[in-house]
Formats: sequence, structure tokens, C-alpha cells
Amino acid sequence: MSGEHIHFVTGRLAKHALEQVLVPLAAEIGFSFSTDVMPITVAALMTPAWIAKRIAAPPIATQVLIPGYCTGDLSPLEAATGLPVTRGPRDLRRLPDHFGRKPLPTDYGAY
Repeated sequence: MSGEHIHFVTGRLAKHALEQVLVPLAAEIGFSFSTDVMPITVAALMTPAWIAKRIAAPPIATQVLIPGYCTGDLSPLEAATGLPVTRGPRDLRRLPDHFGRKPLPTDYGAY
């Protein structure tokens, strides 16, 4: 994946958790990334058409990855960015698995 720059789209609530997963994952796999935090708390409520009106992908981006819960036709988003758009997993802790790596633990501990 060397040379890839993936532009991740998320909501405000998941921003920090997403970046905590992406920093080590990007270093391990060898891609660069940027994040676009949409003006919405819960990313699952976004649609590709809604995102297309607000996205600001950097010129270096080679693709866009949106949350798996974002349903609908991806063509408005692809037209707005000029980039291929894919859906990631529904749970951001599954991002490593999405890229062929071991997924993060899904338990929340004893408490």
C-alpha cells in the first residue's frame, strides 16, 4: 500500500478512537491518512450524498473510506471527490481486519 493516502470520514464521536486505531495501523501497513470529521455526532447517520456536500479530501488522497454504517449509493461521493470510495467495517475496531490484519479485541474489560 506504499504511496496510498486514504482519506477517512467520521463523525465527532468517533474521531479520537479512529485516530488511535489508524496511527499504528498506517505505520504497520505503510499508508498515509487524513481524517475528515463531519459536523455530526454519530457517523452512522451520514449518507454518501450528505457527505458529498461537506467532504474536503486533500489533493494527496488516493481513496476515501467511509464508515460501514453509511448506506446508500456511493456515486455522489465519488463524483464530488473524483476518488474511489469504499465502505469500511461497521465497527472501527475491525479496521485492522479490513486491511488484512488481526482485529482489535472487542471486549471492554471487567467493568
